Amino acid sequence: MAVKVGIIGTGGISRAHRGTYEKVGGFEIIAVCDIIKSKANQAAEEWGVPKKNAFSSYNKMLEMDELDAVSVTTYNQGHRRPTVAALKAGKHVLCEKPMAATLPDATAMVRAAKETGKILQIGLNPTFDPRLQFARKVYDEGLLGDIYYSESAGCRRRGNPGHTFIYKKTAGAGATVDIGVYNMHRSLFAMGYPKPVRVSAITEDYISMQDPRFQGKMDVEEFSVAWIRFENGGVMVFKISWAVHANSLGGNFHLGTKAGISLDGPVIYADAYEGDLKKLVESEGLTAEPDPPEGMTTIQFSGFPASDNWAAQMIAFREAIKADAPSPISPEGVLLTNVIMDGIFRSHAAGKEVAVKVPEFD
Repeated sequence: MAVKVGIIGTGGISRAHRGTYEKVGGFEIIAVCDIIKSKANQAAEEWGVPKKNAFSSYNKMLEMDELDAVSVTTYNQGHRRPTVAALKAGKHVLCEKPMAATLPDATAMVRAAKETGKILQIGLNPTFDPRLQFARKVYDEGLLGDIYYSESAGCRRRGNPGHTFIYKKTAGAGATVDIGVYNMHRSLFAMGYPKPVRVSAITEDYISMQDPRFQGKMDVEEFSVAWIRFENGGVMVFKISWAVHANSLGGNFHLGTKAGISLDGPVIYADAYEGDLKKLVESEGLTAEPDPPEGMTTIQFSGFPASDNWAAQMIAFREAIKADAPSPISPEGVLLTNVIMDGIFRSHAAGKEVAVKVPEFD
């Protein structure tokens, strides 16, 4: 039987959810909600949803017994309430990234998922890229050793999205939560979700404030950089921009005591291509290209299957629901992005390094 889904929020990203649900199959969109009823009605007409199932109240929509799951595709500040309500109503949730605009909101969402036993999956679809999954296996096999330094970077030279993304009242924050969360989560996932303990950061808006479109309107950051310390002794440098005088802020890589890895390949830097690494590559059906083939080497890989990360995300959600399995992406792991982002903004406000604390759940 198809998983019956309702979509909460009819902004641009809701179209991607709806389209991918239809593409992968096994889902039936039976309800839609938007605080502006006319938008809910329009989406229902476009998506073939019965008009009676177009709502302006998500609580009313959640009263539908036949509803199995919801997509939460509101603006960032609107994630917590419908997500918590849906989980408590016994529905599984696929919520767009970031998990939430604030750490308290994200914590409430994870707590509700744990208390209800329902799936809370956050829409960080790059997690399903076969290359990143391989990088995580390299880490899990201990082939990198202990990670003592890493960098997570993303850059738009001029890419301020405008609209609801530039206001705290809707987005909560700017580039950090909008696009920075992608690379931040990639790095944390690939390292097995190390626990952050301290953050030192700055955030700025210099370039956008020179643009008449944003002057006097935008109240979020276009740029942030942070130094993050983990409980295991490792550190990560995080960099992200919507607008900056550069074409790049660097790459995404981890340095370990046994080997290093660039997530942008992936490329592994090792003293030799042998042993357990060679076995892992063979078991994954990949081809390794060590250069040079002997001794200290740089190893590139080929043979990864083509991947539609959006489709993989929805398929994983569907299969987890059917199997009554845990969320394909750990909500406790994603919560670490909110812990770090909260530290970034507090550190900038204080002008110094701050301690961060990972919430605990009974």
